[in-house]
Amino acid sequence: MTGVLTTVIFDLGNVVLPFDPLKPCAVLGQQTGRTPTEAARLIYQKNLERWFEQGTIDGERFTREVSGALGLELDPNEFHNLWADMFSENEDVSALVRRLKPNHRLILLSNTNPWHWRYAKEHFPIVSEFSDRVLSYEIGALKPHPAIYRAALEKAGTADRVIFIDDIATNVDAARIMGIRGVHFQSAEQLRRELMTLGCRLD
Repeated sequence: MTGVLTTVIFDLGNVVLPFDPLKPCAVLGQQTGRTPTEAARLIYQKNLERWFEQGTIDGERFTREVSGALGLELDPNEFHNLWADMFSENEDVSALVRRLKPNHRLILLSNTNPWHWRYAKEHFPIVSEFSDRVLSYEIGALKPHPAIYRAALEKAGTADRVIFIDDIATNVDAARIMGIRGVHFQSAEQLRRELMTLGCRLD
């Protein structure tokens, strides 16, 4: 028998905070005579962002590796600020977060790196509405690896009392395998309807 819902776990990027990785890549492309897409391909095809989000490399190593991939000597501080500035806020989702908070424990579960996490905390007050976090670079595992969901359940409680929301279907499927009810995020209105159907209180 399923338990009464107590915890709602949100993905951060492209759910609460939409992001555009081509924004910093446009600047990097201008500096190297490349299009934003070409600059992004050189960075992402080497899995540099993935390593950074997994905690395999730190910010200093990430800067060096991106510099090498682009053939550009990047200033660490300037690159840090540039790479962090790719987020905005989905105000409609933020409104749902605030409506959920009085009746449900709220946790963030994100594939992210320390630069992006720091930027989110400093620029978007909605992040402070969550009572806890599970971040890939701190755990050493990325969604959809089971380890990151196990870490989330250690904070959230038993799986049948938890809902997980993510914009990537494979991440939602991985949560469901572990017994967590999942919602594949597409819009704030679709999310509101599904949360109501699942029994969440939106006071």
